[in-house]
Amino acid sequence: MKQFLIISFLFLLFACSNVEKAPEPHELLSKEQMATILSDLYIIEGAISSNRSAYIESGIQPSSYIYKKYDIDSLTFKENLNYYNDRVEDYLFIMDKIQDDLKSLQDSVRVRQEKINKGEKETIPKNTIKEQSPPAKKK
Repeated sequence: MKQFLIISFLFLLFACSNVEKAPEPHELLSKEQMATILSDLYIIEGAISSNRSAYIESGIQPSSYIYKKYDIDSLTFKENLNYYNDRVEDYLFIMDKIQDDLKSLQDSVRVRQEKINKGEKETIPKNTIKEQSPPAKKK
């Protein structure tokens, strides 16, 4: 029985070791671009999960919106996603960048919400163009 388990384990180990990585996509997006795209996608998915009825009423398709915004198609996105999923170092870089982007967005929203809660109004800079007197009328 013990030998059977060892042989089975070794068989599984070697069977999984020859998995080929996804090839480089024809249109390779940079790690930063991929992180930005995925950040937007996660934000949209979060908004959908928090207010599903508004999402249904809007009729917006998240994937279509992302493809149009970044001028890519579904195949390019999928190929790039598979490519980076197979490269652990790059994937971790992308995930760290997404986490940093979402954290900074969360912090800016928190600061803005605190100002609103305190009753502070957002300041809009005053017009810096000096008014000139109207031209004198010619006689």
